[in-house]
Amino acid sequence: MIIGDRYTVSLFQMAGVEGRVVSSPDELMKTLTETRKREDIDVVLITKDFYDIKQSAIDEMSLQVSKPIITVIPSPFVQSTPVDVKKLIAKALGFG
Repeated sequence: MIIGDRYTVSLFQMAGVEGRVVSSPDELMKTLTETRKREDIDVVLITKDFYDIKQSAIDEMSLQVSKPIITVIPSPFVQSTPVDVKKLIAKALGFG
């Protein structure tokens, strides 16, 4: 399931992913609470613009339950920074 802005949710729905468009942080939290009760959802994607607003509440919710897994994805309205894969590997190996 994807939760986020209309544009991003529409793109995922074209690929067959269930989605919910939210327009406020409160609506996001209500949708997440409802989604946690569903047995048929294992992964929830949340667009970064909404995640940033309710980060602590979402992180706390993620720690309380193992299912669904909550993952953050970029949206067209948030500028993302590139990931330096070499640095991540070096750090994981203890060299960084």
